[in-house]
Amino acid sequence: MSISRRGLFGLAGGLAAASVAGCGFAPTNSGGAANNSLTFRWWGGEARNKAYQNALQIFTQKTGTKVDAQYSGYDGYFNKLNTEFAGGNPPDLFQMDTALVSTYAAQGVLTDLSSFIPSTIHLDTLYPAVRQAGAVDGKTYGVPSGSGFAPILYDKTIFEQAKIPVPPDTWTWDDFGRIAGELSKAMGQGKYGALDASKDDSGALQPWLRQRGKDLYNAEGKLAFTKDDLAEWFALWDKLRKAGAICPPEMLSSTDSATGNHPLISGSIAMTTGWGLAQMAPLTQHTLDIVVVPRGSNGKTGQALSGGVLLCIPVKSKNPEAAAKLIDLFVSDVEAIKAMAMTRGIPPSSKALEALTPTLTASDKRDVTYAQYVADEVAKDGLPPAPTAPPGYNDAKTALDAAAKQVAFGKMSIPDAVAQYFRDAEAALNGAK
Repeated sequence: MSISRRGLFGLAGGLAAASVAGCGFAPTNSGGAANNSLTFRWWGGEARNKAYQNALQIFTQKTGTKVDAQYSGYDGYFNKLNTEFAGGNPPDLFQMDTALVSTYAAQGVLTDLSSFIPSTIHLDTLYPAVRQAGAVDGKTYGVPSGSGFAPILYDKTIFEQAKIPVPPDTWTWDDFGRIAGELSKAMGQGKYGALDASKDDSGALQPWLRQRGKDLYNAEGKLAFTKDDLAEWFALWDKLRKAGAICPPEMLSSTDSATGNHPLISGSIAMTTGWGLAQMAPLTQHTLDIVVVPRGSNGKTGQALSGGVLLCIPVKSKNPEAAAKLIDLFVSDVEAIKAMAMTRGIPPSSKALEALTPTLTASDKRDVTYAQYVADEVAKDGLPPAPTAPPGYNDAKTALDAAAKQVAFGKMSIPDAVAQYFRDAEAALNGAK
């Protein structure tokens, strides 16, 4: 399941401007007609939008509260949200990128949901592994709506056409490079074995680091790996790039699965990180499948389970009580659970899984059963849970993207790109505190 981690620009600056203008962020009590309505914003493709609309109808029927549904694609979503936060007029409830919750929490714009738990929001049915996905410094700022992991998604049809065995769950990074090279040769000119994942922080770099007993960040919000680690990581992908095993950087300019504009869907590559089976399978006539990210030499997967997207209530919400009830609907109401299906990730509770199992598609079932396999493997790894992405995360991620691209396009040496990344990422993390 893909967990999106793109774009959050100018949050701190926007909120600082609001503070100077005297627009504090204390909770607002609402009255009158406002109690019979609320605004709810999310990002998503057509399937998620339709699912949300159906669930909101259920909510209105059961509570009498009308919901002003506001939705868009991911691009520009947080820019608009930040503008509204700065103006003191955010939606009453909104969908949050899990990786960004700590950034918003640090700015004091999110409601601590503890006062609604368990009186209104019932988290006891959620799996323990995802229950704290929206927690920052012991306070709950968001409720997870799904669970996820970072697989390798591959085109099984291409493997069969190339007469190359599909990767086993025991494969390593050496196996990945060898298989990608074999696929490139078999697929022909202009096609490649795999996507270049050198800039993929959570889907590729993080498990690679965790396999080595490290991580992207530590509990203090600082980088938890060294310059030597990143140099080795860039060198791994540079070697594959020069061997023609992975796609050239020009192919990375647009990878939007919502529109089918992804090199895996076009048949230009055979393997990719960052996407789930249920998302991509409907977009192609080929058969797709998933496998764990290549293991380390010690056999560990290094995977870190996530809580999918979160639902959060701003402190400026005009109807926080109704917003909390809507959150609980998504968590507890079987009708709403069925309406949302798998549009926000793997079911995060046994209750949701039981409700959805009879109607799951083949791709959905594969995602669900494989997620359980990954969860079992994570337990075997015996590694500590990955820390919550710290404030400044998005700018640090952008720094990785920029440095990786400099290497990929041949504009910067690996040592220089590593130095640039550490300078920019550390400045972003330190500046966000």
